[in-house]
Order: sequence, then C-alpha cells, then structure tokens
Amino acid sequence: MNRILIGATLVVAGTWTRPTAAAGEAAASSAGPSRAAPPGCAGTGDAKAVVGCALAASPEVRQARAQLDAAAGRRATADVLLPSNPTVSGTLARRIRPAPENVTVLNWSVALSQELEIAGQRGTRVDAAEAEIAASARRVAVAEQEVAAAALSAYYQAIAAREAQRFALDLVETAQALASYAEARAGEALIAGVEADVARAEATRIGLLRFEAERRVQETRTALAVLLDLDQQTLVLPDALPAAATAADLPPGSLEEQALRLRGEIAAAEMERLVLERRLVTVRRERAPNPTLSVFAERGEIDDQIYGVGLSVPLPLPAPVGRTRAGEIAETLAQIRAAESSGELVRRRVRVEVARAAATFKARQSGAALFAADLLARGRADLAALREAISSRQLSLREGLQWQRTLIELLQGDIEARLGRALAWVDLRRVVGLPLVAGTAGAR
Repeated sequence: MNRILIGATLVVAGTWTRPTAAAGEAAASSAGPSRAAPPGCAGTGDAKAVVGCALAASPEVRQARAQLDAAAGRRATADVLLPSNPTVSGTLARRIRPAPENVTVLNWSVALSQELEIAGQRGTRVDAAEAEIAASARRVAVAEQEVAAAALSAYYQAIAAREAQRFALDLVETAQALASYAEARAGEALIAGVEADVARAEATRIGLLRFEAERRVQETRTALAVLLDLDQQTLVLPDALPAAATAADLPPGSLEEQALRLRGEIAAAEMERLVLERRLVTVRRERAPNPTLSVFAERGEIDDQIYGVGLSVPLPLPAPVGRTRAGEIAETLAQIRAAESSGELVRRRVRVEVARAAATFKARQSGAALFAADLLARGRADLAALREAISSRQLSLREGLQWQRTLIELLQGDIEARLGRALAWVDLRRVVGLPLVAGTAGAR
C-alpha cells in the first residue's frame, strides 16, 4: 500500500463530517446489483470461511477437478480387457451346377474373430492412466493453494482498508479544528498569508485523498466479493487485522526442505515425468503385433459342413514403409528429458520463493514489532489532546500541522506494517505448501 493510499484512508477533509462519511460507506456497500450468496457463505467473516467459500466459487479449482475427472475417465478406458470388439462376418452364396446335374444350393459361412494383445499393453496403459490421475490430483492441490492464498490476501487488504477508514473517521474532529483555526487566524490577520495558504492547500490535499480512500475501500471489497462470488452487502469483515503470527507458528525444520516435500508443483512435475515414462513403455509394447484369432463355420459344395479356426498376424515392415513407432519413441524420450529439466526448474523456483518469502516475513515482522502498543495508545491520545490544544490556540499553526502529521504517520504506519506482516505470512505458508488456515490441507 503506497503512502498516498495510506494517507487517503487515514485523513479526511476538514469539511467532511462523520455522518457524511458513514453515509458514503453505506452507499458504497450497497452499490451494484443484488446477487444471492452461495449456500453456507452468507455472512462470511473469518479466514477459514473465506478460504472455503473461495474454493467453492473458484473456476480454477473447478477446472482442475474437471481435469481430474477426465483423467479418471481415461483410467476406465485403459482398463478395458480387449483391444477391440469381436468381429462377426458372414457370407451367403447361391451355387448352381449346370446339366446334367442341374442342382441349385444355398451356401453360407459365418466367422467370429477377436484381436488379442500378447505383450502386456493393457497393463502399461493402466499404469500411465494412474500416473495421470496422480498428476491431476497434484494440480488440484496447487490450484486450491493458489486460490486460498489470493482470497486471504484480498481479505486482509479489505480489512486493512476498512480499519484505516475507521481511523480516518476518528480524525474528523481534529481536521475540523485545524481548518477552523486556520480560517479564523487568517481572517484576523494574525498569521502570515502564506501560512493560511499552506493550511488551505493541506485541506485541498486531504479532500483529494478522501476520494482515493473511497476508491480503495470499494476496490478491496469488490475484489474480495468477486473471489467469493458474493454481493458486497453480504460481506462481514472483522474490525481489525488478525493477531500477529510468529516464526514459532511454523513447523520445525528447514522451510526449504518442507517446501520441496510439500509443494504440489514439484509433485505434479514428478508425476508428469512418470506419466511420460509409462507412456514410453506402452509405446514400446505396442510395437508387438496383435494376432487375431477366429473361428468359423461354413457350408460348401452341396452338403459339405466345414468348421475351423484361424490365426492372423500383422507383418512388421521396416520404416518408412511400415509403422515401427520409432518416431513416437523418440518424441517421448525427448519429452521425458524436457520433463526432467522442467522439474529441476520448479525445484529451483521453489527454493528461491521460500528464501524470498522467509526474508520478507522476517522483515515485515520486525517492522511491525517497532510499533509498540503503548506508543500507539499514547499517539491516539495525543491526537485528541492536539485537537484541544488547537481549539484553545495553545499551538501555532505550524506546530499543529507538524505534530498532527507525525502522529498520523505513526498510526498509519502501524496499519501498513500489520497488513504487510499478514500478507507476508500468507505468502510464506503458500510457498512452503503449508495449510493457510487451521483445518485446511496444504498442497501436497
């Protein structure tokens, strides 16, 4: 959150009153068409409910699960015993013998044939299909982890924007006192004209920031509502950001090793390589010709009854005349090498992400710890005392502007630091592959 955005949520114009701001917030929350909330998601208020509703409403998760169902369908196809359906063929003929026999006979024949696989192709197809199911399941976990992290980030940003706006409402009286003081002193010609202009310029700046504050609150609420597939009217947000998380809340051991073990992207890359390896075995097995076994019955000549069995085997021919599957084998071998390189790239990326996220969380946590609770409490009290001092003209305009800005920057910096720590915590657990909230599974 940049400084302009923080200032927008913390400062209000001198002429902006508390009832006006409250009415504006109510109007913003009721904007847009009404839409029914998904079952069980109305009144969403905590992080666990946000994650659950986001997963239920996510098209990315639905797409990944549909792909998993498709892989299960391919597994059912691969499990079929016969490579093709049996074939029934028949013939019907009329035999006519000339004189002196002058005989007419109806001849017929019926044959039943079945192609057979003798090189274990079905088993290799089943193995490849099961590997595809495992890879699709890992991709579902990855999609769920990404969607949950995005929803929690939007959730914390919306809470921070709302908290900052409430703090801005607490500054209304101080802003009004400062504006009234400047106008009165300028009217009495007791201060230099440039100081009065500075006060008016500050009031103008605060007025512009007010519109930015409205935009930010509307933006964060809309983003969260879209992720949860809810109307803004149904959103129920906490009054403040959650309690601080610490490194003690992380599981013991190396975060990098845990990420390499838990991240769904790594597992999915390994499964993709396994799929290709099993597909290679299948292609090699399919080079073996499939014999066709047949049985037949026939009536020939005049009254001959003929029964028998037949066996046909395709003749393998060298390339490029016949199909030897050499091209498919070479292609699959190249894909396996590419999958190995892709897996290594994923592992490298995960290690970098973990290092970056851990450093960011440590910095954000240390920064948030600088804002002591007693200092913040005194800062809020000092703002109220500053308002009284300005009203009683115990402070000059210059001192009032300087002290007010310092205290406001302290309190707005606290909100910014706590939001940064919350977002860094979400990102760290995401890149390690840990559950983002209690009761949910990580990407495995």
